[in-house]
Amino acid sequence: MTNRVEFMSAPSNWPLPKSSIRYLIPKPMIEQLELNVVSRGLFPLAFGYYENAHNHAIKRLEHTDHLLIFCCAGKGTISSPHYNQTIMENDILMIPKGITHHYKADSKDPWSIYWVHMDGHLFMQFMDIIGLNKSQLKIQILNPIQIKNEFEQLMETRHQGYQLNSFILAANILKKILSLLTMQLPALHVTPQKDFNLITFNAFLEENITKQLSLDEMASYMGLSKFHFAKKFQTTTGISPVKYFLEIKIQHACGLLDRSSKPIKDVAAVLGYDDPYYFSRLFKNVMGLSPKQYRLSRHGH
Repeated sequence: MTNRVEFMSAPSNWPLPKSSIRYLIPKPMIEQLELNVVSRGLFPLAFGYYENAHNHAIKRLEHTDHLLIFCCAGKGTISSPHYNQTIMENDILMIPKGITHHYKADSKDPWSIYWVHMDGHLFMQFMDIIGLNKSQLKIQILNPIQIKNEFEQLMETRHQGYQLNSFILAANILKKILSLLTMQLPALHVTPQKDFNLITFNAFLEENITKQLSLDEMASYMGLSKFHFAKKFQTTTGISPVKYFLEIKIQHACGLLDRSSKPIKDVAAVLGYDDPYYFSRLFKNVMGLSPKQYRLSRHGH
């Protein structure tokens, strides 16, 4: 049995007000999580939430586990031998084991943070996918509400008692949080431009989900030439804007097929397709199943 659990980096001893949470997982449970095939790739050691954390600060010369911090309000700072940065609202900070560091809440506008100490080899793999390293420890997330909801689900697992299944659930929520962070890649690899905003464009597509938008119409809405828009969008998302819109339409179609008994021709019409056979071909190209097969098989997945 490894002895890293015995020497895990301790959470801060910041005085805990009623509005905040600090939850340490019992060492016998951690030992089981290390061995369980479902959890051993990534599992929490401790987690919590500090609200309006005045005077919160910690310095670790020896950091023996991985740490994830989500700043949901206020701000703070992080310093390490390779990295110094202000942490703002909606920033995620990922500190791998072995990195000497010092972080603290801002004195005038102290942060509120969700935090998780964790272990497992998947942490470094997620950092690689996201594009973080010892010289770049943070990203700003695009959908903070979604991430906050997942952290709240993680906090709730502490009410289920010291049961292995509840800690396995916590481990998988943690994996989901890191998986969601991989969806922030456009924000990492594309320099923000005033003339291109993916969130704004998504809202435009949702408003026009019943229409057949041309590339010219999309580019015109974004105030760009067709060529410039198509190139920038491909760089940002990895796919063309036309295909991106189609995939959003198919997601809506799946929801309608799941939640209603509408005939397939009516589902097609809702999404702007007069020809249900053409719609079915598009659906199958994306999903690998026809709309009819999808509806029949949904309870088997």
